[in-house]
Amino acid sequence: MISVTELAAKISDCGAAKVVLALSGGLDSMVLLDLLCQARKQHVFQLQAVYVNHGLSADAQRWSEHCHRACIARDVEFFSLKISIDSTANIEAAAREGRYQALASFVDSATTVLMTGHHADDQLETLILALKRGAGAAGLSGMAEQRPFAAGSLLRPLLNSSRQQIEHYATTHQLQWVEDSSNQDNRFDRNYIRNVVAPLLNGRWPAFGQTALRSMQHLAQQQLLLDNYTEQALLLCADGRRLNLEVLAQQMPAQQDLVIRRWLAGYKLNPSSQWLQTLRQQVINARQDAMPQLVLGRYLLRRYQRQLYLEYQTTLAVPESGLCWAMQNNLTLPAGLGELAVYQAPSSGRQAMQQREVIVVFGQLSLPFKPADQPQHKPLKQWFKRWQLPPWQRGQVPLLLDNGALVAVAGYASAISTTEADCWLGWARN
Repeated sequence: MISVTELAAKISDCGAAKVVLALSGGLDSMVLLDLLCQARKQHVFQLQAVYVNHGLSADAQRWSEHCHRACIARDVEFFSLKISIDSTANIEAAAREGRYQALASFVDSATTVLMTGHHADDQLETLILALKRGAGAAGLSGMAEQRPFAAGSLLRPLLNSSRQQIEHYATTHQLQWVEDSSNQDNRFDRNYIRNVVAPLLNGRWPAFGQTALRSMQHLAQQQLLLDNYTEQALLLCADGRRLNLEVLAQQMPAQQDLVIRRWLAGYKLNPSSQWLQTLRQQVINARQDAMPQLVLGRYLLRRYQRQLYLEYQTTLAVPESGLCWAMQNNLTLPAGLGELAVYQAPSSGRQAMQQREVIVVFGQLSLPFKPADQPQHKPLKQWFKRWQLPPWQRGQVPLLLDNGALVAVAGYASAISTTEADCWLGWARN
């Protein structure tokens, strides 16, 4: 069982000026409330307690009042929030997500720490649930003792303490707590594990909980190594929403899937193993002249010339007629295509220009064009192919016409040399 001194040291190590306790009124959070009140005497910090009413129990108001009285007695600032849960969804998952969303508003700085009363028995339940899902090392590592959360961090200081130890502390210190009758409802997976599965395992092997925790810690360490190597590989392979498949192929096969997962996770995407297999078979390994695509959420993944592109699953309706632009003020482009601007100095990604009135058009790929540094004219579509621009993006590039002649392709090239230029064209893409 964690001591008050150890808890105060953890808070100090976090650099926490404010601790927000998720207080349910149950055994675990009441013990943590008592420990935090004692820890304040060893390390100064602001303490707040927050009760979240999910609207799922008729006793919720009584539990809130119990928490409020306990905080008044200990001179702790108390808040009670009521949230709505989608009853058609997974109740356990929806309640958890809603609770953390509500608590996030209290974690408003880098020196704020949210604390929850999760303990070793909860960790064992999490492991068994992860095994049921077929999770990898990250899922089998269980809950992290500390991780970033909202503007600050989340800390679970009781994670190595068993429920038996926590209950012993509560009875020794004559604490009062509430019991949620729904915890006996074995229709919920976590309750079934807590009430049926875990007692069988611990009855057969009394040290099972502790050895399982040790395995989870080993997996967590291995996951840290995986994350480190995967992040290094991702830096080599990814450029925003584009993944270089030639570089990816140089990684070990097992590492390749991890890189793809980490890349997609940056856009809050978490595909299944089956989806990844489909991506590899139907997109990455499709015949060379194909341009396959695969849907993932609101995105499309497309391949072109050994590059994998992550695109929004939308159709951009570019205007058929041109836009007149005097190059005085910035020009906001239609269909969410960004903004054109004129600058007085060159910079990466800008094209040499002469200030004049132009017509901005899209999709006229047969227009002849000669970049200032090239010897001859070619149809624009040939230049796009040379610049390795995917076909589906070519109609979204702003083209600047002067008296019908193409003088600049925004973001790519200009027919005006740098010595002739009196301004520079920039395209800020959305």
